[in-house]
Amino acid sequence: MPHLLFVDSNEELGEDVCSYFRSAGAQIEYAADYPGALSQIREQRFDLVIANVKISGGTIRDMLREIQQQEPPPVLLVNSEVDTVDEAVRVVKEGAFGIVRKPFHIPELMFHTKRALEQRGRGQRAFSRPERFTDVYQPATFIGECPEIKRVFDMVSRVARTRSSVIITGETGTGKELIAGAIHHNSDRSGGPFVRVNCAALPETLLESELFGYERGAFTGAERTRIGRFEQADGGTIFLDEVADMSLYTQAKVLRVLQEREFERVGGNQTVKTDVRIISATNRNLLALMESGEFREDLYYRLNVVTIHLPPLCERGNDIRLLVQFFVRKYSLAVHRRIRSMHREALEMLTSYHWPGNIRELENTIERAVLLTEGDIITANELQLLFARRPRGGEQSDSNEDDGQIKLPADGVKLEEVERSLIIQALERSNWVQKDAATLLNVSGRVFNYKIKRFSITHPSWRQNR
Repeated sequence: MPHLLFVDSNEELGEDVCSYFRSAGAQIEYAADYPGALSQIREQRFDLVIANVKISGGTIRDMLREIQQQEPPPVLLVNSEVDTVDEAVRVVKEGAFGIVRKPFHIPELMFHTKRALEQRGRGQRAFSRPERFTDVYQPATFIGECPEIKRVFDMVSRVARTRSSVIITGETGTGKELIAGAIHHNSDRSGGPFVRVNCAALPETLLESELFGYERGAFTGAERTRIGRFEQADGGTIFLDEVADMSLYTQAKVLRVLQEREFERVGGNQTVKTDVRIISATNRNLLALMESGEFREDLYYRLNVVTIHLPPLCERGNDIRLLVQFFVRKYSLAVHRRIRSMHREALEMLTSYHWPGNIRELENTIERAVLLTEGDIITANELQLLFARRPRGGEQSDSNEDDGQIKLPADGVKLEEVERSLIIQALERSNWVQKDAATLLNVSGRVFNYKIKRFSITHPSWRQNR
């Protein structure tokens, strides 16, 4: 396991980098300035030091000279803003390994770290968890520290080395396709194709020809022979998303591919051989479908050699914060915005939300927030405007408007007044029980208590209970 030191005055970035690298199996320390880094370098043995060109309390050249005195000397990887590139180049000429330009994605930094370790002979097995695969595959889903996601990482690492069929289960938006791609890209089939098929996106009449191809003249409009997805995936992996949506007829044909490694194109007699690994995914209960006769039992057991279950985002705890930070940086770079951070109250709103759309919904929310934020910090008020536009099922609105929207008066309104009014309405509806009112507004107790204090909302029953 490599031992790393990350040096940067941005403590939030330092926390993100350390969390990501630790979840990848690396041992990493953090220092905010040169004196702190110097103390750790002299007391511990590091394989690699990642340092910003701008170091308070010293210079990057001081850092290089210090680590060159160690035995054996650790590798120095320099990260640099645009205005310090010249200095970074000089340090590389004097012995540093290379430069990573800021701002960077953390998976990108990990890739350069692994490359530096490998070229110095220390990193052949640098990281013990699946994040070591980020040089070829770096999905955001791989950011995580919760026990459930770490088990997913371990399972991906193990099954990638085999040729077994895998079923990935989990709610919509949890990242099933990303995990399938990670298994493929880190298997001995990584040089072959990775072919995706969404079984729910095509009607049954088209799904068969999509999977198995067709011969010329097989049906009206079949003017030429077309190879199917199983043929395209020969030597690689096919990913069957929403596999539970296949008809029993198509299931039987897929079963034959699993058992015999062969099939015929639609309208053809020639048997086509294929060497393909099948990874499938579903958000439905296949056991229940099997018992009801909607899914073939023999196909289920053929597909389900290994099961990987992805937990919903609401069960991943602190991972929401890590993903938020990742997406803020990703979309800030994409739209050339300098969003420094997210307000603590806004982050609390995100961590307390139940996220029925999981990571996909979170990513879309952050993308919109980055686009709509006027300043360099995403605030709770801006997030509330996004959440207010979402449809809420179950209850009818008390408003007379049939579209469910809160109407904006022609002369405008203060957002704080609307917010205070909604809080009071929720309290009145819940008989001034704060916990119940917070549930109505879909916020945590801490956020709700903060709002009450902010708007100076009181009630006699609260004083009596103190």
